Amino acid sequence: WLESIEVTKSALQQKMLDIENEKDLFRKQKGYLDEELDFRKQSMDQAHKRILELEAMLFEALQQEDASRTPGLIKGEGRLSDLLTEEEKEELRRAMDQWKRCVMCELRERDAQILRERMELLQLTQQRNKELEESIEAQKRQIKELEEKFLFLFLFFSLAFILWS
Repeated sequence: WLESIEVTKSALQQKMLDIENEKDLFRKQKGYLDEELDFRKQSMDQAHKRILELEAMLFEALQQEDASRTPGLIKGEGRLSDLLTEEEKEELRRAMDQWKRCVMCELRERDAQILRERMELLQLTQQRNKELEESIEAQKRQIKELEEKFLFLFLFFSLAFILWS
């Protein structure tokens, strides 16, 4: 009966080890998949930003064409803005606005990161200043103690010299 319990216990321990190994393998696979997903999200974001940028450039070209009233890009026959419907022009204008917002958001994020880094540097500098001030104070105390000891020894030896003579 005890032998069967030991065998069962051993089998359970082996199964637990197998489960732990599978769990570790799953974690690794999940990590790889998360990295792949992050990479793909970044790629999609970059592609979307590029599309917005190109649409913004097209909208800007339309605006310049309308402002200058020069012939369009198609064999001098008409203007580029004549080829687009009002909805398409409006869509390009929205893309331009979205692109501007995206650029401004990126700039704000960079500025915030720079500000965070500078704040961390400032805190480190303040901490270092505090440590140096504490060190200076400790050195001042040591100097004062040495001066007191020197004065005591000077007075002691002066008194000893006076009494000896």
